[in-house]
This record gives sequence, structure tokens and C-alpha cells, in this order.
Amino acid sequence: MRVLMIGGGKVGSYLARSLSKAGHVVTVIEDTERRARGISESADVLVFHGDGTDVEMLRSADVQRADWALGVTGLDEVNLVACQLAQTLGAKRTIARLNNPANRPTFDALGIPVVAVTDLMVKVIAQEVEVPDLSRIALIGQGQLSLCEIEIPEGFPDTPLSSLTFPQPSIFVTVVSDGRVSVPRADTRLRPGDRITAVTSVSMEKDLLRAIMHAGETES
Repeated sequence: MRVLMIGGGKVGSYLARSLSKAGHVVTVIEDTERRARGISESADVLVFHGDGTDVEMLRSADVQRADWALGVTGLDEVNLVACQLAQTLGAKRTIARLNNPANRPTFDALGIPVVAVTDLMVKVIAQEVEVPDLSRIALIGQGQLSLCEIEIPEGFPDTPLSSLTFPQPSIFVTVVSDGRVSVPRADTRLRPGDRITAVTSVSMEKDLLRAIMHAGETES
């Protein structure tokens, strides 16, 4: 996917690196030259130094080709305007980082989806479950989906991903094997020690883990 990010601070730079490693085409607009240079040097992404709320800057960054436009600066007003403009200029979907929960009604009224850190913290505490061998990285989709990591256990047979059956909804994002990160395909083979990053519903975490463990027992 093509992802356009407005904002290259701590949140933006982390997202840029993570999305790039997962195989997505990432472009970042950052108005601070030092940050823009830092992201350019540390991640395989295209970086523009400029104002993410400027129409010409957004066009230069090919906003019209973006599958996602993310407003992730520390200023709600910037994220709001950037996402509104991105929508108008042709980005397929947008989402904004919400720093102050009091601003949510404004985003809602204008139809801009948001991710509020405070909301996620509450949901993490409220929905925390103990699932051995599964590490929850984050809650996404307004807390309904889990981004999680599972390590393939010892004794697991060399198995193609296409031969396994997983609960729905489940999407595999990356596979780390021998230190190399790749985007999984149907013919990707899972081996002991591999780490899978997946997105599934919070209620399906245990089912996802169980499906992987059971597949290993069945194949062996």
C-alpha cells in the first residue's frame, strides 16, 4: 500500500520505519528540517521537508495516489486540516492522531477517523488478557483489533502458510525469519523460531494462537 504521513516526530518516525519494513511505500511530510533529515537517513522512505497542510506540498507528495493519509503530528489542528485536504485531493482513506480527547467532536463532525492514545490505554487495561506465547503489540481499529506477534515453537514442521486454517478476521502482516523481515505470501513457509506479526480481533487472539499450535501438532 501507499501511505502518506504528515508528521515525522517520534510517532511518525516509528510508524514510517515499521510500515516501510512491512513492505509498504511510505512518504513523509515533516516541517522540521532536522527531523526530516533524520527520517530520511534512518528509514527507506521518501521524505519531503515542508508544510503538510499546504496543497502544493501534498500534491508534490502524490497524495492522490495514497491508499492511506495519516495525520500524526502533535497538533490536532494540523492533523485535522491535513486529513481534510488529503481526502479532498484524492487519498482513499485518512486517519488522524488525536492528542486532546476534547477535540474528538470536531473530528467526528467532519468525518475524520481518529486514534486517541488515551482511549487505547483505557482499552488495553480493560481488555488485557493473558495469552501465553502471544505478545500484543497494540490495539487498533478503535480497540477492536489486536496487532500481535507469535513465535513459531520448537518442533513445528516446515509448513507453507497456505496449508494452515486461521480464524477470521486474521491478516498476517510480516514474518521475521533468520533476522529478515518479509511480507508473507501463500507459499511462505513457517519454521521454528520465526515470528509472525498478525492483525486479528481481540476476541480471536486465543483462537489464532490455538490454530497455529494445533497445525504444528497435526503436521508433526
